[in-house]
Amino acid sequence: MKRKHLIWQGMTLLLGTMLFGTAFARELSEQERTVVCRLNEVVNEAGRDGYELIFWPVVRKGPPRISAPLTVKLDPSVEYLFVGYCDENCSDVQLRIANLSGEELGAEEDTLSVLTFEPPYTDDYELSLRMADCTTEDGCVYGLGILAPKGAAVPYASRLPRELAQFEVCDS
Repeated sequence: MKRKHLIWQGMTLLLGTMLFGTAFARELSEQERTVVCRLNEVVNEAGRDGYELIFWPVVRKGPPRISAPLTVKLDPSVEYLFVGYCDENCSDVQLRIANLSGEELGAEEDTLSVLTFEPPYTDDYELSLRMADCTTEDGCVYGLGILAPKGAAVPYASRLPRELAQFEVCDS
């Protein structure tokens, strides 16, 4: 009798989770889609050059001249490739890597910023993306990707699936 009660609760929880998750799924805006697909293109191009995505890509929206920092633990045995991109409403993207004391260790600024970095030691670093200007009042959409050489042992990397669902919007 108790098992039936637990099975019913489990089924209710599973169904509720499926409906709850579906309720929060939303379609990407045109700007988000542009950034996601451009990141996908860069990841594919870098793949031909021997790099692969090692952390989940970040896609967000923000006002101009705001710094969007991301703290990541990096290993000195790996040469990282950072990629930053902003939608068509943005003029330039500045990528900056610094230690947590604020000392800048590398920077790049362009419409599509690509920055290579080999950390001097294992530690947490702050990767920041800053948009020079944004022509829309509600902000611009930007994306950030972190790659490393294929097959490199990257101790603190995310466990990513072979195909990212985030990039599936670009196939159509």
